[in-house]
Amino acid sequence: MDFMLPTATDNGARLAAILPTGLAAVARGAGADPAEVLGRALGAGTLDDRVRLAASGALPAIRSFVLVVVDGLGHANLAERKGHAPALAKLQRRRIETVAPSTTGAALTTLTTGRLPGEHGLIGYRIRHPELGLLTTLRDWEGIADRAAWQRAAPLFGLAESIGARSIAIGRPAHASGGLTEAILSGAEYHPGQRIDDRFAIASSLLRTGEPAIVYLYIDELDKAAHEHGWQSDAWVRRLEQLDAALDGFLRTLPGGVGVALTADHGIIDVAAHQQVMLDSEPDRFADVAAVGGEPRMRSLYLRDGVDAAETARAWAGIEGDRAWVATREAAVASGWFGTVAPEVAERLGDVIIAARKRVAYYCGDDDPRALAMVGQHGSLSEEERGVPLVLAGALAGTGFAAAAAANARAVPGALPGR
Repeated sequence: MDFMLPTATDNGARLAAILPTGLAAVARGAGADPAEVLGRALGAGTLDDRVRLAASGALPAIRSFVLVVVDGLGHANLAERKGHAPALAKLQRRRIETVAPSTTGAALTTLTTGRLPGEHGLIGYRIRHPELGLLTTLRDWEGIADRAAWQRAAPLFGLAESIGARSIAIGRPAHASGGLTEAILSGAEYHPGQRIDDRFAIASSLLRTGEPAIVYLYIDELDKAAHEHGWQSDAWVRRLEQLDAALDGFLRTLPGGVGVALTADHGIIDVAAHQQVMLDSEPDRFADVAAVGGEPRMRSLYLRDGVDAAETARAWAGIEGDRAWVATREAAVASGWFGTVAPEVAERLGDVIIAARKRVAYYCGDDDPRALAMVGQHGSLSEEERGVPLVLAGALAGTGFAAAAAANARAVPGALPGR
């Protein structure tokens, strides 16, 4: 059996290119060399002609750049509920693809570092640390002595100073500190706002000073509502309406020269309780599995010593059929979905990967009851989970920013050749 994940032309490289392209647009507005800024942001010693063209031609010149990241707002989710988001619905919008796995820690790190998970290292929700065992990338940072070796890519906010801009991160007070915040937002001032409209109000106040700025504004309420109630619930729709109203007010008072890009870390699908699959329901089949990582839509099976991964993957593939993509770690890495994967990062994944293809979620009998109660899910490679919006507004509306970001994605390390 040839273990392969589905073919793709984008492994999140366009998502990775958004902040570098925003930095380059601010550099151009400040009279600096945007190609030089792109080279530093993307780690490319020599940019190819297509990227240079994007930097010099399609790229707009702006004073400030605002990146709004809405956790759990998939392109398909927004399209289905656009009647509840009139402000978003009338803006220039296109579909791009997020990283694999389509999960928050991996995607947010890509957004702020310009690197894919195979390079930055947070290659899933629950992954293996060489000394500490399985850790969740959102919460488990205690005891990690060398955090720079765990999250291996520096956030790009430090580049703002070199072009005369201030770096600002805005999110809930609960996210003001912690391991993940330090790993992906270092170099930016953190401004807390409890409610969605509070965060947009903070951004408005800071932008009215006229000082050039790179602003990262994070909204997680939609994701929380989706996990608890499902994205098709009234609770999720209310959060979408709150987001849309706050965004509309923000854009109406936006100063000139400020470009706004809105995107997400992943989309959401709803999985009912009867669609949950218990991996350990048959003890004999599960006997070779030492631990289970990942998350319900993309599981990592860590096998016991001496167990053949290819044979185990074939057995699980035979059981799951078209319900999931099943691959060895080596085949999953070779697929290119994670970007170029360093050996020490590859070892964080399980020996066998099970990525949900149908509308199912994989659990074990001893999983946290709160996890078993989740309705909204993400993490795998379906169109709904991978597709996220790229919405442009303010000084970016009607410009070549999206084309520039697409061109710049080709220079993201580990981008798929078809990108």
